[in-house]
Amino acid sequence: MIPAIVFRYPSHVCPECRAHLIAYKTERRIVRSYSMGEFTAIHRIMKCSNHGTLFRSSMLESLVSPHCTYANDIMVEAAMGRFIKGYSCSEISAGLNNSISESHVRLLSNRGMDILMEIHEENIPRLKDAMNSYILQIDGTTDSEFSMVIVVRDAISGFTLYAEKCHSESFESVKDILVKVKKNFKIPSGAISDMRAGILEALKHVFPEIPIRICLMHFLRDLGKDLLSDMHTDLGIMINKIGIKSPLKSLLRSIPAYNQSTLYEVEQGFCTDRKGMEAMSVRKILESILSVNGSSGYGFPFSLNHLNFYLSCMEAEKKLNDLSSIIKDEDSLKFLNTAINKIERITKNSAIKETADRLSDINMLFQKIRNAFRMPEKGNLSDIIEDDDSIQEKCDIVTGEMEIYLHTNIPNHMFTAAKHIVAKYHERKAMLFANNPEHTIPRTNNNMEQFFRKLRRNVRKRCGNIATGNILAQSGVSLAIFQNMDNPEYVKIVFGDKDIPSVFGKYRKPFKKPGMTKNRILKLIDTGTDMMLNDSLPDTPYNDKMMDKANEARSMNVY
Repeated sequence: MIPAIVFRYPSHVCPECRAHLIAYKTERRIVRSYSMGEFTAIHRIMKCSNHGTLFRSSMLESLVSPHCTYANDIMVEAAMGRFIKGYSCSEISAGLNNSISESHVRLLSNRGMDILMEIHEENIPRLKDAMNSYILQIDGTTDSEFSMVIVVRDAISGFTLYAEKCHSESFESVKDILVKVKKNFKIPSGAISDMRAGILEALKHVFPEIPIRICLMHFLRDLGKDLLSDMHTDLGIMINKIGIKSPLKSLLRSIPAYNQSTLYEVEQGFCTDRKGMEAMSVRKILESILSVNGSSGYGFPFSLNHLNFYLSCMEAEKKLNDLSSIIKDEDSLKFLNTAINKIERITKNSAIKETADRLSDINMLFQKIRNAFRMPEKGNLSDIIEDDDSIQEKCDIVTGEMEIYLHTNIPNHMFTAAKHIVAKYHERKAMLFANNPEHTIPRTNNNMEQFFRKLRRNVRKRCGNIATGNILAQSGVSLAIFQNMDNPEYVKIVFGDKDIPSVFGKYRKPFKKPGMTKNRILKLIDTGTDMMLNDSLPDTPYNDKMMDKANEARSMNVY
């Protein structure tokens, strides 16, 4: 039995003339709510006995929009689940457990996302007042041939301020976006961006009075690619041509697995299975080669996988040679010799060795400037910099040392690399350390990249890789703005203590296809058919009666 809830205007008298309200009409409909479940809404509409004004229940209208079955909180919940948590429509439909279809979840969630765009635009003055100052972050995302979505955020609050679809990050496109941001949110106290020329030029043009910082991560990434990319690629090609990884994997599969009983004995200081212990020793060395990654989490050029593989082969060769003098079991010795023969195809190759040595030399210089910027080997790169001056001083010392190298007898590849590092550092130095008096400009644009990764991951999880670019091109702007719903401070400023679904409900309109309803179509077809049968369906909107009235009006002289 579905429960019934009665809704009516809270007063018995008209607020305008104080006349008594009388019952006008009672409406019944099924309502499905996320918080209240399914119920029958009995809406008693009242009427002023004096001037006939109708009064409806504001409580019901805040709960569910007219002509809608699913309440406003279902719309908000569906949009949050789909665009913040990344659930598919089928997952949301099953989770709500109220007979809502996948297609209706899609319609409701899309409507919720569009509504927040309206709410955001209307609350720009409120957001502007709440942000005493802000740090402008700007970046764009795109997939292959699809349009680019450029997003502007505040690095301090994490608010997404503005988003727009355009064809590229050209000066003109970015300038137009920044002009709108300046108009809506005043002048920022600073800006952070990657090193794309169009963005930097537009920032300087629109905000000539603010410090503009370039992302440290982008600077180091571009610098590392210039120094290491070609040589690292060549090393990978040479290693892959020799092709020792598959034979080593095959050899590893033939070696017995780790025996914990033997290891328990070793833990006690003895071993009754010397043969098994020898095989396990060889196995562990091979696993260290095949599992080598050395990734810092930042990707290339901060992680050099091909060089790491070569170095692991060098280390494994030494360990296997040391082990060969003490192994007694024939099978274990056979495993060891086979492994050494395979590995030596890499370590004894003169071209590989020469390339790896040169790559190591250049990487040593790259690591010096990286460490000067206090970029950790692994983990998250913190944007919190307490002392920019000391970092700049360290970078000046490192580049100064490299300038001294240039006047010494160093190999040509190191000379070229050191010269490039010094030149790029001095070219970008001012923007690498630009900051405002409050020192609130972050040193990287990483949270923008994390923001875009979250958007792409959200879409990819729901729709798959193939559709990601197309969907971002179609709804990326709304999706970027909707991420503000995951920011408690934004929600507090925009909605205050109001009920969020009720606010969304004020903008909600019932789903209605353009044109006539099906009943109206069928009724008019019947009317037209009858008129044709009665020979009363003319081929012009004019008839004799209308023409007579027109002539009569024309002949009248009215002064």
